Amino acid sequence: MPFFLYSSMQLSHYARIFSWPNNPALRLVYSTRTGAVALVPPEDLAAIESGTIDPESAAALVELGLLVPDRNQEKKDALDLVKELNRLRTAMNVSVVVNLHCNFRCRYCFEGSQKGRSFMGTNTADQLIAFIKKRFQPGMTRLTLDFFGGEPLLSMGLIKKIAGPLKPFIESRGAQFEITLVTNGSLLTAKNVSSLLPMGLKRAKVTVDGPPEVHNFFRPYRSGRPSFATILKNLGACAELIKLAINGNFTRDNYHRFPVLFAYLTDYGLTPKRVHNLSFATVMQVNDGFSTGFCGGCATCNEEWLSDAVPFLRGEILQRGYSTDQIAPSLCMVDVDNSFVVNYDGSLYKCVALIGHQEYACGDVWSGMKDYRQQYHLDHWQKEGKCRECVYLQLCFGGCRYMAYQRDGHMAEVDCWQPFLDATLEATLLQDVRYGHSA
Repeated sequence: MPFFLYSSMQLSHYARIFSWPNNPALRLVYSTRTGAVALVPPEDLAAIESGTIDPESAAALVELGLLVPDRNQEKKDALDLVKELNRLRTAMNVSVVVNLHCNFRCRYCFEGSQKGRSFMGTNTADQLIAFIKKRFQPGMTRLTLDFFGGEPLLSMGLIKKIAGPLKPFIESRGAQFEITLVTNGSLLTAKNVSSLLPMGLKRAKVTVDGPPEVHNFFRPYRSGRPSFATILKNLGACAELIKLAINGNFTRDNYHRFPVLFAYLTDYGLTPKRVHNLSFATVMQVNDGFSTGFCGGCATCNEEWLSDAVPFLRGEILQRGYSTDQIAPSLCMVDVDNSFVVNYDGSLYKCVALIGHQEYACGDVWSGMKDYRQQYHLDHWQKEGKCRECVYLQLCFGGCRYMAYQRDGHMAEVDCWQPFLDATLEATLLQDVRYGHSA
């Protein structure tokens, strides 16, 4: 690009600039649009403003999305990003709730009083298979079935019934097929995992809520027995068979105890090389009609204590060599056209946390998916001036609709993350640079 064109370039609207503690002569510049990070001398930033930046430096910043021809056009393009990503997307993700039965009695479970002996029937499973085959259009490259519960491994036969015919169908189209599990881990034995490998099982996400005394208080068996040791034994036995993601849910009262967990992970052979991803997240406050009555969750990510807890726990994970979630632009499944949830009764939703809330059912596997744009307020952030101008737009896109629903009783208004990101982004980026972390 000729120099005169570089001289008219502008710093991206979505660039955040921070001091670089290792060298005061540099600035850490991060793009909330592309996720790129660069160390830039202050004189280069001044040269951008004056239109005198040298072509070599400018070219590198353009490549990272930190330098753009027109900030106003960049903001307009951001408003169309969801539509563009859906146009380019060739994968389908389906969360399948095979049952609402569970062998645990977790204190904060969002499914709450819905839990019981409810299982997907064979007729519903057959119709689900037909529904997916019809929606999987030519040109699609991957189908992921994410089996959910209740506890999905209480329905092993049904998982095989659904995955069995879909795997050859998808692969005959030249596409990839995989299944994943969201499981409490109590039945994630090497035997069960091995039996699902031919069905396409690749990954499992398991919750471990800190060290034994914390985990067993929040996630006991229905009988009250502790579950911690069984889960970690299972994870250690199948860590070489599939990719494991371990998630822990913390509260204001217990997050400082979570680092004790790492010694137990090591004892069970769950070292960084054998755990694909490790992350900790706050327990969400559930206030709807299905609530268990637990009152220790978060109603917003902007609670002040989280600005200390989240960087603290993330740093504990990274300094021990585990991989964790990286802050980067991403979409909620509500915004993704070919991502949806099938409840055990065949009803369709756009968020797995909203199953059973009939006002958010958007069809079923017999009649198909109906237009859910108004139902889920898909464009709510586009109507908010603060969102349209926000530097964090592409990290947030209006925040979590489910959290807004639990807090406000509806999801018509955005769940703003700006205060939380203002408080934590710099620490998060410095952690990633310090530990050489990339997701």
